[in-house]
Amino acid sequence: MADEVQVFYNELITETSSVNDSTTALLGTVGYLQGDDVGVENPAHRPSLRLEMHRRFVALHDAVEGLISDATDIAVRLQAISDRHSDLDVELTGKEQP
Repeated sequence: MADEVQVFYNELITETSSVNDSTTALLGTVGYLQGDDVGVENPAHRPSLRLEMHRRFVALHDAVEGLISDATDIAVRLQAISDRHSDLDVELTGKEQP
């Protein structure tokens, strides 16, 4: 039973790290999702195309920021579970795990 708990704990630590890494990568990418310069110079007098691209880039940027917020919340909760597991392990065994 203790080995099964340790396997679960190791997976929890791994997944917590993975969520944190993914959130950090997403934070680095969100800066590129700006709607200010969509790279379209109003071709053939189509300002509506440029405006629509701008609107969609802004919507994408907002969606990604929402996902970052959600991912951060998940990472915080996973860390709290991991910390609680460690505290409980110390309480039950009297020793800390490496």
